Amino acid sequence: MKTKTMTAFLILAATAMTTAACFRSYGHRRYPGTPRFASNDYAYVQLLRREPRRDHVRLGKVWFRPEPWMDRYEVKLILREKTARMGGDALIIVADRYPRGAAARRYRSRAVGERWIIGFVIRYRR
Repeated sequence: MKTKTMTAFLILAATAMTTAACFRSYGHRRYPGTPRFASNDYAYVQLLRREPRRDHVRLGKVWFRPEPWMDRYEVKLILREKTARMGGDALIIVADRYPRGAAARRYRSRAVGERWIIGFVIRYRR
């Protein structure tokens, strides 16, 4: 009986560790059917708050959950690196939010006060 209990405990512990290890505080998703481009230099990536007037193509989406101790320069650097890795020229930030109250409990089961930044990666037409 003890071996069954110990085996069940080990399986439960391994599942919990695997689930915790799979969570990332950042990510990206390419839209299907969009062209692929080589990586850019992240120093030239623009961070925008609204869509530019120039012709562009949306390549995908980037999301990031910065830690409370990160300053704004670190956050900008990570967003630029993720955008450049997808081959984008700019990132349009569409959401920069702190969920609060009942919405915080429903929003991906995270604690109140965690910040999420979501943006669209674009490439200018040349």
